[in-house]
Amino acid sequence: MVWLHVGQYILLLFLLTLTAVSSSAKNTHLNQRKRNHPRYLSRQQKSELARQLLLVDGLQVESEGYFDVVEQPEQFIEIDTQIAPETKGKHGAIEPTHLKHLLDIAAAESEMSAAIAGGDEEAKNVWSRANANRPPFLFDSGALSKIQSNTKSINTDDGGNFFYERNIITEEPGVSLAKLKAGRQQKNTMKGDDTSGIPRQRLQSLAFRRRLFKQLKGKRIPVFQKKLHKRRIFQSSNEAKSRHYRVKSNAKQNPNLDSFNQIRSTPFLNLESRSRRAVTAKKERIWDYGVIPYTIDEIFSGVHKALFMRAMRHWENSTCIKFVERDPKIHPNYIHFTVKNCGCCSFVGKRGSGRQAISIGRNCEKFGIVVHELGHVIGFWHEHTRTDRDKHITINKENIMKGQEYNFDVLSPEDVDSLGLPYDYNSIMHYAKNTFAKNVYLETIQPIGLSKTQHIEIGQRLRLSPGDITKANRLYKCSTCGRTFQENSGEIISPHYEYSQFSAIQVSNVIEDSGSGDYEASDFEKSLEKCEWRITATNGERIILQIHQVHLLQSTDCSVDYLEIRDGYWYKSPVIKRLCGNVTEETVKSSSSRMLINYVNQHAFRGFRGFSADFEVTCGGDIFLTENRRIDSPNYPLEYLADRECIWRISVPENRQVALKFQSFELENHDNCAYDYVEIRDGKDVDSQLIGIYCGYILPPNIKSNSNHMYIKFVSDGSVQKVGFSAVFLQELDECKFTNHGCQHECINTLGSYQCACFAGYELQADGRTCEDACGGIINASTPNSTVHSPSFPDVYPISKECVWEVVAPPNHAVLLNFTHFDLEGTKYQYTECNYDYLLAYSKLRDSRLKKIGIYCGQELPPVLKSEHNIMRLEFYSDKNIQRTGFSANIIIDFDECSIDNGGCQHHCLNTFGSYKCSCRNGYTVHENRHNCTETKCKFEITSPKGTIYSPNFPDEYPRNTYCFWHFRTVLGHRVQLTFHEFEMENHQECFYDYVALYDGKSENSSTLGIYCGGHEPYAVVASTNEMFMVLWTDASLQRKGFRATYSTECGGYLRATNETQVFYSHPRYGSRVYNRHMYCNWRIQADSESSVQIKFLHFEVEYSDRCEYDAVEIREEIFEEKYMRNSNHGRYCGNRKPPTITSYTDTLLMRFQTDGSTSLRGFAVSFVAVEPPDEDLIDDLDAVTPFPGYMRSVYYASDTGSDYDN
Repeated sequence: MVWLHVGQYILLLFLLTLTAVSSSAKNTHLNQRKRNHPRYLSRQQKSELARQLLLVDGLQVESEGYFDVVEQPEQFIEIDTQIAPETKGKHGAIEPTHLKHLLDIAAAESEMSAAIAGGDEEAKNVWSRANANRPPFLFDSGALSKIQSNTKSINTDDGGNFFYERNIITEEPGVSLAKLKAGRQQKNTMKGDDTSGIPRQRLQSLAFRRRLFKQLKGKRIPVFQKKLHKRRIFQSSNEAKSRHYRVKSNAKQNPNLDSFNQIRSTPFLNLESRSRRAVTAKKERIWDYGVIPYTIDEIFSGVHKALFMRAMRHWENSTCIKFVERDPKIHPNYIHFTVKNCGCCSFVGKRGSGRQAISIGRNCEKFGIVVHELGHVIGFWHEHTRTDRDKHITINKENIMKGQEYNFDVLSPEDVDSLGLPYDYNSIMHYAKNTFAKNVYLETIQPIGLSKTQHIEIGQRLRLSPGDITKANRLYKCSTCGRTFQENSGEIISPHYEYSQFSAIQVSNVIEDSGSGDYEASDFEKSLEKCEWRITATNGERIILQIHQVHLLQSTDCSVDYLEIRDGYWYKSPVIKRLCGNVTEETVKSSSSRMLINYVNQHAFRGFRGFSADFEVTCGGDIFLTENRRIDSPNYPLEYLADRECIWRISVPENRQVALKFQSFELENHDNCAYDYVEIRDGKDVDSQLIGIYCGYILPPNIKSNSNHMYIKFVSDGSVQKVGFSAVFLQELDECKFTNHGCQHECINTLGSYQCACFAGYELQADGRTCEDACGGIINASTPNSTVHSPSFPDVYPISKECVWEVVAPPNHAVLLNFTHFDLEGTKYQYTECNYDYLLAYSKLRDSRLKKIGIYCGQELPPVLKSEHNIMRLEFYSDKNIQRTGFSANIIIDFDECSIDNGGCQHHCLNTFGSYKCSCRNGYTVHENRHNCTETKCKFEITSPKGTIYSPNFPDEYPRNTYCFWHFRTVLGHRVQLTFHEFEMENHQECFYDYVALYDGKSENSSTLGIYCGGHEPYAVVASTNEMFMVLWTDASLQRKGFRATYSTECGGYLRATNETQVFYSHPRYGSRVYNRHMYCNWRIQADSESSVQIKFLHFEVEYSDRCEYDAVEIREEIFEEKYMRNSNHGRYCGNRKPPTITSYTDTLLMRFQTDGSTSLRGFAVSFVAVEPPDEDLIDDLDAVTPFPGYMRSVYYASDTGSDYDN
C-alpha cells in the first residue's frame, strides 16, 4: 500500500514528462517540452529566455514597471496556462503566463514541433489530464480590469453622480459596491514562513530576502501538493482583485489574443538558429506611410486616454508620423494600449501580426514614459545598445541586478542602425544612470570623456531630444519641406513664394508644360520641390483652408506640378482639390479633423512661386451618425481655448435616439456653471428641451435623447482654461421597448444594450433574467412599531450576504431611522472607510434616483438617518470573514411640511423632525417672521472651499457709508487665498476714504495683510492660517464699481501644537475626493520652546513608486548647532502603509506634501500634539540625511481590501 501511495504521488508530480507506457517520439517530445517549460527553468535560464525575446522579437522592458512583478519569492510562482485555438498544421501553444514580466510576449502563432503538429489527440489528452483538477482561474485569459485615475473611474456605465439603477448623487464619489464585496489581504494572517502575501517593498533589505529564501528553499513541496496549491489560489485571487490585474469573468468577450499571450516554444537555448537583425533595418518593421493605427483598452480612464493622446501628439508635432484611431477595414496591423505583467514594455517597430500590445502598467502612466514606449513602437532601440556606445558610456556590470545584464548588451550593426547620427545622451530612449541597479544609489551607466565641470543627465523622460526628432524623420523619410500643424490657425507659404533665385524670369501667363531644359537642380533645391503639410485638429473640429494664390506650372489634370488637398491623413484619403496654374482666393473645407496638403513644384527655377494660404480650425457642425463618433473640446487633450463657442447638432435615423457618453471631463467649476460649460438639449436647436448644463470635474452621467436629435453647446470664457472633455456619440435603441427582453421583473435600458433587475427583496439569478426571494424587501413605515434589522439578529449575521430594503412612508412624509444596536465588522474614521461589512443608506428621490445618505460600519451607533422624500433605501453587505451581531433600528415617519407650498418659505425649506426650518440664499437673511428673506446686513461667514464674492450692488456702484465684513474659514492645515479679478475703489494715497482691508486671522484684531483702494487689482493674498477676515469700508462721498474676487483654499501653513490633539488633512475634501494634481504643500508645526511635536498618521494613501519620486510626504526638522544649522530627514513616504509615529527633537516639525500630474489617491489624515521632548542623547545619533524608505507598500499590490476608486 505504501508503494502504491508513493507511485500515485510521483505520477501526479511528473505527469507532464512521464513516458509511462512507450518511448514513442510523441511522448519523447512532450518530455522535451516539459524541460523547456519556463516553470522548470532556473533563474539564469529565465534571464536567457528573456534575452532571446529581446533579440528576436524586439521586446523592450522598462525598469519603471519591472520591480513590482519580478522581485517576488520564486517559491510562489503562479502557473497560468492558456490554450490557443487549434489550426491546421499548428497547435496553440500551452505556456505559463508567469514570467510575463520577462516573457509576456512573443509570436502570435508559435511554431510547434512535429510531434504535436497535425492535432495529436493523445498529446492534447495528456495535457488535459494534467490540468483537469486545476481551478478555473488558471485557464482564464480574459482582459484585465481597470486602472484608476485621479478623479474618475475607468469603466463606468453612467460616469457620474446620477444614475437610475444604482446611480449615486452625493457630492463625493460613493463607495463602489463591486469593490467593497472583496475581502482583504490583511485578514489572511501569515503563518510561519508563508510570505506569499508580502510585497517586495516590505522585505526591507536584500539580506532579509536572502535569509527568507534560504528558509523557504528547504521547504519546497510538489506542485500539486495541497499547501502550495492553496497559496497559489490565494495569490491569484488577490491578483484578480487588484485594480490592475482583475480578470474579467468572460474571456470570450475578447476572442483576439494579444501578441503578448503566447511564447515561442522552440528550445530556448538555440540562439544560433535565430535571426538577429534590428527591426529598424527591416523595411517590413517600418509602419506603412508613417501611419500607426491604435486602440485603447477600456480598462483605462479618460485621464489615461488623454495622456496617451498627448504623448502621440508629441511625436506627431515634430515628425511626419501619424497616430490614428484604428479602422478595421483598412488597418490590419495596429497597436493596442493595455496593461501586461511586464509593466512598461513594447516591441520595436511593426510586428505585422495584427494587434500588438504596448503595455502601460503600474508606475508607467507618466507622459515621458509613454513617449518612450511609443519610440519603441516607431522603431527605436534603447540608445545605449548602439554599436558605438563604448566610446561614450561605461557599463558597470557589477552594479546590475542579477538576471538583467542582457538589457545592457551591445547590438551588432545587423541589429541596430544609428542612421549616421551621433550618440545622444539626451535621448528619451536612453536608460538612466541607475536603471536596473542593485541599489538606487549605484550607477549602471556612466558617461565618459567628460571634464569635472561637465554634467550630463541621461535618461530624461520629459520630451523628445533634437536627436530623437532627426532620427524619426530619417527613419520614415519625412520630407524636409513642410511640417505638422496642431495650432488653431496658421499660415502656410511654399518655399519659393516669398523669394525665388530666378525672380528675373517673369511668368505672367499660364505656361504650358514644355520640360525644364538642361537645368539641373541642386540637392537643396530638390528638397524643396516636394513638400507635405499636415493639419491636425481634435475630434469634432473641421479645418478651413483659405488659399490666397497658386502659381504653378499648368498641366493636364495637374499631373506635373500641383497643390493637392486631401480630407484626411494619408494617400488613401479623398482628394478635395488639386490645383495648378494661376488660382486666387480658393476656400477648401475638410469634413474630418485632419487635412493633408501635398505640394509639388519642379519648375520653381522658371519663376513659379508656389502658393500662399492660411487655415483656421472651427468647431461644431451637423453630424449624422451612421457609426459611433467622438467629439472633443477644442485643443483636447491640452487645455481648451478661451472665448470659444461650439455647437454640434447630432442626428440619427428615425425610431432611434442619440446617446452621449463622456469619457473625460474637466471644465472650470462654478456652482451655476456660469463660466465654462457644456449645454445639452433634447432636439436639434437652442429652443429644445434642456437636458442639463455641466461644468467642473465630475463626469456627467450617460445621456440619451428622447428624439432622434441632440443639441450640444460648449462655451468657454476668457479666464480659466482646463483640459476639457472627450465624449462618444452612439445610436441608441430602447431594447426594453422594442425587443423580447425576457426580464422577469424589470428591464433597464443601457447604452447599446439592456439589463434585467429585480424588485426590492429579490435577487437576480445567474441567468440574468429571473428573480428569487432574498433578504430585504419593502417595509411599510406606517405600520406601528416598525423595525429593520440585519439577518439573524440578534445572532451574528451570515457571511457573503447582500440585502436590500426599501422603507416606504405615505406621500408628503419622510422616513427616519433611529438605531438601537449597531455592530458590524470594521473600524471607521469619520465614516470614510468601510471595506468589509457595511450598511449603505440612500434617499430615493421622486424620479427614482438615489441620493447617498452615508455608509456605516464598526460599533458606533450611526446618527438618526432621514430621507429627503418618502422612501429610504438600505443596502447591507457582509464579506466571507468575520461576523458580528449586526444592527437594529426603529422606523419613524415624519410629516414633511416642506412638501406643501415649500412650507411657506420664500427661499429654502428644510424639514426637521416634527417641524421645519426656512433658510435663504447667499446675500439674504431670514426675516423676523422666519419665512421671508431680506437682503443681508453685509456680514458673511464663509466656510466653502472656494467661490466668488462681490461688493454690494456690483457691478453697479457700491452704496455710501457701508461697513461689510467677510470671515473666511477653511479646514485646519490649509490657508485661505483671495484673488481680485476686478477692483475699483475711491483712490487716496493712504486709502483714507473707501478701502478694502484684509487681516490674517478671525477678526480685525489680527495682523494686517493689506489695505487697498484705487483702480488697480491687488495681488493674490494668502493667509498664514486657516482663517482670513476682510472688511469693506465706504464713506459718504464718492462711489465706485467695487470689486469681484474669488476665494480658494491653499494647502500648507503654520500650525500651533498644544496639549490638545488636533487633526489636519492632505486636502480640504479629504474623505470625499482624491487630492489634486500638482500640489506643493508645506506645513510648519510648532510647539512651545520647552516641548516637542509628535505626529501620528491616522490614514495614509499616496501614489506609490520605488523612490517616492512622484507623490510623497517628506518630514524633516531643522537642528541648530553652535555654528550652523543642519536638516534632519525623518523620512520620505508614499504607498498605503501608514508611516511611523514621529516625535521631533526640537520644537518644530516641517512637513511637505508634493504630487505630480498623474495618479491621485485619497491622501492622509494626521494628528499632532505637543509632548515632552526626547532624550538629548538621541539627537547626537540622528542622521542628517535619511534615504527613501524601502518598505512602503505599493497601492498597486494585490489586495482584497478593495478601494474607493474601483468599480
